[in-house]
Amino acid sequence: MGITVKDMLQLPSFRGAKVLTGNNNLHRTISSLSVLEVSNADYSSRIVHSIQEEWYAEEIVISSFYSIKDSVEKQCETIEYLHELGEVGLILYYVGIIIPEVADEVLQLAESKNFIIICMPENDFSLRYNEVIYEVMEAIVLNNQTINDNFVNEALEKVSLLPEHSRSVEITLKILSDRLKANVILTNTQLDIVNQVMWPRNSSLNVGYIIETFAPYLMNMTKGQTEPVSNCYVEYKSIHQKNGEALHLFLIKENSKLPAKTIDKISEVVQVAINLWGDKHNEVSEYALVKAIINDESEKMRRLAHFLHIDVSSIQMMWLVYIHDLSQEKQIREELEEHLFKYYKTAVIQTIDHCIIALMGNCSYKYNEYEIAGEYIDTTNSAPLISEMVYAPRMRNTQDVRRMYRLVNSVGRKVHLMYEHRKLYTAAEMRSMKQAIELSEQGEEILEEWMSVIDPILGDPESIKTLITFLLDAKGNFDNCGKMLFVHKNTVKYRIRKISELIGYDVTVNSESYDVYIACMIYRLTHS
Repeated sequence: MGITVKDMLQLPSFRGAKVLTGNNNLHRTISSLSVLEVSNADYSSRIVHSIQEEWYAEEIVISSFYSIKDSVEKQCETIEYLHELGEVGLILYYVGIIIPEVADEVLQLAESKNFIIICMPENDFSLRYNEVIYEVMEAIVLNNQTINDNFVNEALEKVSLLPEHSRSVEITLKILSDRLKANVILTNTQLDIVNQVMWPRNSSLNVGYIIETFAPYLMNMTKGQTEPVSNCYVEYKSIHQKNGEALHLFLIKENSKLPAKTIDKISEVVQVAINLWGDKHNEVSEYALVKAIINDESEKMRRLAHFLHIDVSSIQMMWLVYIHDLSQEKQIREELEEHLFKYYKTAVIQTIDHCIIALMGNCSYKYNEYEIAGEYIDTTNSAPLISEMVYAPRMRNTQDVRRMYRLVNSVGRKVHLMYEHRKLYTAAEMRSMKQAIELSEQGEEILEEWMSVIDPILGDPESIKTLITFLLDAKGNFDNCGKMLFVHKNTVKYRIRKISELIGYDVTVNSESYDVYIACMIYRLTHS
């Protein structure tokens, strides 16, 4: 399946290239190559955001950073986005011409994520993208003309190496579609589409019509390949869920046949994926809908929303309520439902793992939505059973829901290292925590830079405790901070004033306190 990065580097067009980061990942496989280059930085940012709902597990990207050559911050953001998309790495051109050098911040971030950066020969105007594109794609095509005996194991290994939240039937189908350059569709026994991955992704091919045309073959065969329909070759095979219900797997390839035995190998991969990650894959329920949203199963999500008469576009708010003991889940969820339906006309509430996910819309506008969340956490009888709750407003679409869910899970239990006395957190606070965690993992130089913000008080335990409690636990409230430290609020005011003078930031002013806020989180992460 494709070629390894190590083999790719042996191609003549890579002579003189250097691997700057990700040396431990040179065994990774490449099955496609893409160019990320536009002239406008804002447009580039929109492109990066618009493709975030894909997963490019075997792709490497070519770029020169031209559109972001003057911003190390945007270069780091690009590395972050590419890594989140599953890209293997980046082939960087024209270093010394467009960007003077690869910034240390970029290298440290990439290395921390095992993201490969390959630097083409520096200060060389004669380099052309097409040389690498031709040689890499030629090697991939030659290697892809047969489905080898290790195909099933290799495909499943690629999915299993993904972050846990990304392992799903749909992601498996996307990887297979990219590998085969074919449309991959799962239907139920009534031929209703359950999952659909198109090749190319923006294809308008009417696969529903093609499947209906092919339907008569289902009566007499368990697998097979038809003559072309609309210049497409169709292969299919039945597979089964854990509950015994059948699903039909279709491979639709335009203009050419697939290699021999392809459907057998592909169906084996999909069967294992359904066994591992597709429990009740054909179920029509709110649980299945929420699971589809979280797992980025777009076709399945649309189908379920249609059947359940739920307008997912009306979802504007999400609560994530993490619980200690699943045996108490029913009690907590029923109490949560009772609370939410007092304020929201639309609410979908389901439990995935140890998290109750509440998706809401159409709130009565006379209520402050954060106060609704605060009221719940302050008054619920289930408070001792809740480990944390995240309030995430302004969910514009299901992409935002998915991103926030994944962000919160990536922070995980470290939330309790940074905030010792709270259970309710906002989406903005979770983003800050994520930033602090990433900074804390970027090496001694970055740590020293951030600790320098509060360096004047690092030798004074009382001042450190006061500052961190004030900013993180008490959210800048003198009264609450005094209660937590068992001192009068005027004592807190005096200490905070002295601390502000020493570090050179007025921590009572939002515009000045953010760096101190991040530094305090990093301090707790590294001193817990």
